[in-house]
Amino acid sequence: MSAVRISDLWQSLWSFLDKLPAKRALVAALAIWIVYGTVISTIVAIQPTRRSATIEYQRATDNWWGGEKSLYRKKNGYLYLPQFAILYTPYEILPDRVGEPLWRLTCLGLLAGSLWAAAGHFTPRRKELIFLIATLLVLPASFSSARNGQVNMPLAGLFLLLAVTLAREKWWTSAILLGLTLILKPIAIAPILVCGVLFPRLRVPLAATLAAIIAMPFLHWNLSYAAGEYPAFFKNLTQAGKPTGHSWCDFAGMFKSFGMELPSPVQLGIRGLAGLGTLALSWLALRRFDPVRGAFAVLFLNVTYLMLFNPRTETNSYIMLAAFAAVMGAYTGAFLKRIDYAAWWTAVAIVLGSENYGNPIFPWTNLWLKALVASAIFVWLARQILTLPKTTSLPCQAATEAA
Repeated sequence: MSAVRISDLWQSLWSFLDKLPAKRALVAALAIWIVYGTVISTIVAIQPTRRSATIEYQRATDNWWGGEKSLYRKKNGYLYLPQFAILYTPYEILPDRVGEPLWRLTCLGLLAGSLWAAAGHFTPRRKELIFLIATLLVLPASFSSARNGQVNMPLAGLFLLLAVTLAREKWWTSAILLGLTLILKPIAIAPILVCGVLFPRLRVPLAATLAAIIAMPFLHWNLSYAAGEYPAFFKNLTQAGKPTGHSWCDFAGMFKSFGMELPSPVQLGIRGLAGLGTLALSWLALRRFDPVRGAFAVLFLNVTYLMLFNPRTETNSYIMLAAFAAVMGAYTGAFLKRIDYAAWWTAVAIVLGSENYGNPIFPWTNLWLKALVASAIFVWLARQILTLPKTTSLPCQAATEAA
């Protein structure tokens, strides 16, 4: 098929979408999520323990309430705070054929709800169409997490919701969302620190929320057991922060895929400098863009940082980045009418789902292509923040460079 033919089809597709009535767009988006959720929950109900990341969650929850066996007996096993075992309890007490599908539906619902909130936040008059397009774009990267039940999907939803609540100055809601991200995955400490520094009015609610979260395990019936799990967690986390082998999809894994293995001290230095750079760029973004777009840019930047510089980034972790890319693709195409930019964001969304495409695509692209795309997005975001004058709109003119 010629490039001209592809271009014509792309224009025709966006012309069709642009004429789609709001109600029909909303019905279509909801139908996609309902069918998707039904298929996933049915598969999981039939085989609840196959291809499942939740076995560790189940074991940790049982051990927690048993109050005898540590959650952290196995290296690289349960890598979460004790609070996550508490959070997962309602799903564990149910039969596997009920609790496991319900957990997947919760994750899918949170992701769908965050896309709806973001659509209404950026373009209230076209939120139905934005929601539909963002739904279509986020699907490729969501399949793996939806099937195995990893926490990456609810994290994606929470980070996207944070971009909305921070822009609307809902400080207590934002603090609770940040607290939930920490419970879901300790890597959320990076964006928590950034938000705490950049949003002064968030500090008191955030401190109160974190204090409540820290105290939560001490409601356990065995206080000495609960207190002992914190040191075990930090010891386990320290060991997990130094992964070995070639199975991680961060910047170091990308270099290793091309035969360039970086020494650990060099990796640590790069991660630290990137963290400081992310903080500085986030600070600048809030001063160059209006609150609506500024908060989105901050969370987009920090999620990109997590993908590139968390030493344990997995291929399906990129659902977090895909959620932001999906919103960008829908926003540039349906609202800005720049379908050329939307084409690049669509390409990004497709690439971020590469682990679901089987042979030969997945083996060929594994551990380097997603990190390469994330690197391009990070550079693009930095360039926009550094070079664009103060503006009231989200920078999109260089979106082609992000892909």
